[in-house]
Amino acid sequence: MNRWFLLSWIFACGCSRDAEIYDEPETFVPPPMPTQRETPSVPNLDLEDFPACSARPEGDCRGVNDFPCAFTDHARDVIEACFLSTDCRADGWVSVELGDDGCLSDIGMESLEAAFAECLREALGPIQCPCGASEYSVFLGVENEACRDDSGPPG
Repeated sequence: MNRWFLLSWIFACGCSRDAEIYDEPETFVPPPMPTQRETPSVPNLDLEDFPACSARPEGDCRGVNDFPCAFTDHARDVIEACFLSTDCRADGWVSVELGDDGCLSDIGMESLEAAFAECLREALGPIQCPCGASEYSVFLGVENEACRDDSGPPG
């Protein structure tokens, strides 16, 4: 009896294997993002036309309680709205910056599109965000001529 027990114990321990099972990583390589360049400031922003920062109303850039600053979300929405309202003509890198006081301090554009810059100024200039110094940059593409028509095929 001990002999069978000993043989079964040796068989059980001697045949154990460790399987290293893991998921193979996907071989997809995303296309390269364009390298962010220094975006020159838009000339003649005239941010002094707005009231003092402390007198400006709070904009839609407030986040949840633990993260009160949601400037990047708001800036993304404003940039998209301005891009569409100016017939998608802006291109290259665009950046918007808040100063330490939470008010717009600069707009940078790699390729100046005056109507787009004015739209950003009018949307972000008269508000204050509950944030410190922040920056949001986005690449809008190259050689944009007009918005794409997504209405579907004719007929």
